[in-house]
Amino acid sequence: MSSFPIKSMRQKIPAVEGRGIISSINPKLIILLVKITFVLLICGSSYLAGSLWGRHSLELHGAPLSVESLVRGGTARDAADSECKQTREKWIELRVQEELEQHKEYLLSGENMRDPNQFHSHTKRFPTSVERFATGIARVKKDDLDALFDFGNPVEKGAGTGNEDAIIIYNVRNAMPTSNKSLAHAIEYDDGKGIPLTDPRTATENCDGMNVIFTGNPEHTAQCTALIGNYESYHIQRWMRTDGGKIDHNLPLTHVSRGFAPRGKSNFYAPPYDGKNSQVKRHWKMLLTFLQNVDAVLEDLTPILKKVARNNAVVVMTCNHGQSALLMNFACSARRKSFDLGNVLVFPSDKETKELAEGLGLTTYYDEKNMGPLPSGGAKRYGDKYFTAMMYAKVICVLYPLMLNYDVLFQDVDVVYFKDPVVSHVYVNCGSVVHSDCNEPKIQHFDVLFQHDGSNTIRYAPYSANSGFYYVRANKRSQYLFTSLLYHSDLILTWDSHQQALVQLLAEHSSLFGLNVKVFSRDTEMFPGGYHFHNRHDFMKKFLQGKTDTYIFHMSWTDSFEHVMQRLLQLGEWYVEDKCIGSTASDILGSDGSLSLGDANLFEPCCAAEPIFSCHYKDKPSKLPCKDSITIDNTRKSFW
Repeated sequence: MSSFPIKSMRQKIPAVEGRGIISSINPKLIILLVKITFVLLICGSSYLAGSLWGRHSLELHGAPLSVESLVRGGTARDAADSECKQTREKWIELRVQEELEQHKEYLLSGENMRDPNQFHSHTKRFPTSVERFATGIARVKKDDLDALFDFGNPVEKGAGTGNEDAIIIYNVRNAMPTSNKSLAHAIEYDDGKGIPLTDPRTATENCDGMNVIFTGNPEHTAQCTALIGNYESYHIQRWMRTDGGKIDHNLPLTHVSRGFAPRGKSNFYAPPYDGKNSQVKRHWKMLLTFLQNVDAVLEDLTPILKKVARNNAVVVMTCNHGQSALLMNFACSARRKSFDLGNVLVFPSDKETKELAEGLGLTTYYDEKNMGPLPSGGAKRYGDKYFTAMMYAKVICVLYPLMLNYDVLFQDVDVVYFKDPVVSHVYVNCGSVVHSDCNEPKIQHFDVLFQHDGSNTIRYAPYSANSGFYYVRANKRSQYLFTSLLYHSDLILTWDSHQQALVQLLAEHSSLFGLNVKVFSRDTEMFPGGYHFHNRHDFMKKFLQGKTDTYIFHMSWTDSFEHVMQRLLQLGEWYVEDKCIGSTASDILGSDGSLSLGDANLFEPCCAAEPIFSCHYKDKPSKLPCKDSITIDNTRKSFW
């Protein structure tokens, strides 16, 4: 839940139960009506007197008793009869005018099916027992609401999905719209036409604050949502029928972690303090090393970042020797496509990777104190000890430039460029790019911007932010976000996931500090990745035909270096010669090869002039048809 301030457009309205005739009449008109009613009463009295006494007036103290004598002081009975007739006509005219005005307002409101004559017969939508937190309700189109406010969450399109509308509950009457009285009545009263639908701007015109709740049911359980009027909370409790295992309908509802899945697994559990391999104690040891050396590291980085950064932004990567071929592929691919990599700073975790990166002309900084103890081998699978160890490097290499007030575009090494995301101002300044995802007045206020991971599992809720490609603006909020991530590195070690810990901190810091988080829609063409490779074959065919407006491709959703390489080969995006894969700079150049920063003497021997293509799986996207290859997913047919 998040609190969203909105500029007030409030107008005072009478606190009445309905919107009947009296509530809509001008006070001057009421006075006139009282006078006319009084005259009619006198007309009736005069008529009665004439019937009783004939056509003669009663003389009282020399003044005839008649309507004219009572109203004007005159004595003409015919004039009195005429005035009564005129008064009745005027009364009828005023009533007609009032009805016309009321119906005019009703017709212009757009609520043509809501009958204003029935207002008094409607009951309130909510009983008085909940009136402190629910007095009215309206619907708005979910897509329109997100377009107006851009909450930052990756909102799935609602049209035709069963999630088309969003519901707005009004805590107090003066938060309801006042620009449309018919709508305001329908929001508060049940008129038999269902919950009224309006546009988001009208619906929120008087909201001084708005609590935004995103809810779904990804596990398709028999789920309920309880809204309780109480001391305000910006967190949602999760209750399930479980004793720690799968859902059991015979058990009572009990409080569980928000990451507890119906199949019986909790994705979030506390790091163990005790034990030989305590993640908490390992974290303390790593944190102590960081704190003892951070000042010296920042001093070293100051001149390097001053040289590398452009528009106060730097592209940051980290890598060990086991993944170095992917770093080389990024550099070779970018240089063959004429991208300038002068704004890239690599944080290698070993000397071998440092030499390879510098041999390709990349700027490096080797933080030996903090990264030297990390393993140099490549991960064999997602979440293994090599994978998890490198997650720590992904934390500090982003934190260092932020501490020196530089914006950071962090990217994994399994990324290839089609357009430079920084030079093209997708992140730094959206003014030169026209995209529905890149509306400059809105996007500039976000502190962190992420590629969508593609997975909507509960462990990545509520953002599904991909931690392998994102942009961070240097400010107090973002600096403390990544400081907190460093402090929570024991979660990374326990959960075997840098991404999972980061997403939960995004949610907490957004709520607590107002961190502005943006995750681009997974349907955007700009930043495709593993989700598209595996699930969006329609998109991938357009992409391979050059018919999409794509900036980068991130080969995520892949469990090993071998699979990443195979898929990039099949996409025609591999540029590293075989002799350089897994080799050191000395192996490639010979023992006499000398390396110095910026020499780029590995470029020619290692970077292919044209992309290298090979088939591996016929059921996966490929630049050319691979119909003779095997399938990797037994249920899938050939991609082409």
